[in-house]
Amino acid sequence: MRRQLLCGGIVAVALMVSPSVLSTETSGVSPSDALVDVLVWGTHMRIDASAYSPAVKAELEHYLQRSERYRSKRTRPTNSSELDMVYGAQVRYERRLVATSDDPNAPALAVAYVDRLRPCYEWEGGHDCPEREAVFANEYRTAHPGGPFGDYLPLLEAHRWLCTAEGYGHETRPEDAARSRRAYERAISAARRSTALLFRTAAQGLTARGRCFSER
Repeated sequence: MRRQLLCGGIVAVALMVSPSVLSTETSGVSPSDALVDVLVWGTHMRIDASAYSPAVKAELEHYLQRSERYRSKRTRPTNSSELDMVYGAQVRYERRLVATSDDPNAPALAVAYVDRLRPCYEWEGGHDCPEREAVFANEYRTAHPGGPFGDYLPLLEAHRWLCTAEGYGHETRPEDAARSRRAYERAISAARRSTALLFRTAAQGLTARGRCFSER
């Protein structure tokens, strides 16, 4: 259940937490894992910016500030708890993307990205949802070289391939799990070459962690 809450983002408090509380303690996770979690799940995950080098801290604070400033123009549904969960997943995905870039076009591009992707609001432990996100991230960055999300997407893709591999592992599909891990290796290699120090640092953390979820 804890994993579904993290990946699906359906916890009510995740919808309401203000990014202004993000400088609080990391609830026992390492700084490396906390950085990965904030970037791949969202800014409802807690992080202590003071735990990082001055250069990483500066980029992280800019990331958090962009996240806090973002206001989605999506219309929130009424009288449907399921549609509200879909809406929450969409807005959090937009926020993750917008926070990665100062490009003034980033908000509109994030909305278009999410509209095309139609992310799941709950993964349910399977391979399907993270694999769809990984494939989409790869195709998007290939089709939009030099776009505002280009430095970030390899990290997101790599993480989602790890989650995909674990999903296939639970489903006892070792060949598909191995294929997903090969895709992860390609994506994480690209993430480690990002021009953004923040994403390179997180890629190093994800490489060391080697799994979808941190130990919280």
